[in-house]
Amino acid sequence: MRRIQLPFRCLRLMAVLGGGLAAAEEPAGTVEGAREEPPRNYGNLRAGASTSGRRPSICLELSPLARLGLEACGTGSGFLHHDPEPTLTHFRANLTLTSWKTRLGWLQPRLSAGFAELQVGEDGAGFDFSDTGPTGVETAGPELGASVRALFPLSSRLELVGELGVSAAYFRAAPSLIKPQNRFQPSASFTLGVGF
Repeated sequence: MRRIQLPFRCLRLMAVLGGGLAAAEEPAGTVEGAREEPPRNYGNLRAGASTSGRRPSICLELSPLARLGLEACGTGSGFLHHDPEPTLTHFRANLTLTSWKTRLGWLQPRLSAGFAELQVGEDGAGFDFSDTGPTGVETAGPELGASVRALFPLSSRLELVGELGVSAAYFRAAPSLIKPQNRFQPSASFTLGVGF
């Protein structure tokens, strides 16, 4: 009997890890047995704290596909302020791995890949991945990260969106900036906002 139960236990564990319960747990045809899906978040605007600068971080994310989001995060350097202090701006794609339903909403672990820009002065146009730009105050490089996003439905079309994330970027030219920086730049952030 135990040999027969083991495959069913493995299937159930895989279903739970995949973000839902096995369909066999509820009788077919009941409304409660239907698998609930997380809200489809097409875009969100969040603000919060980040280790990559003293100013608040602002993130705008648009999701052309349910599992894929394109995001830009930064302090608004160049149009909200002109502080010369070192800051990171992130441009990345976020891949949602799965979704877990909780009593309050949905939790979604995500992986990200993209690039970041490190600047130590007023931001100029474009990105320089091989050098420090014409004024020596900015450089760009690849970045990887991971995060957990929480979606809390406020209505049928709006969600409260929170995200806790970590990332690491590598800037080959960082020691050559007019204010030399480390090539490896880890960062952590927490942002909260509204999505639709």
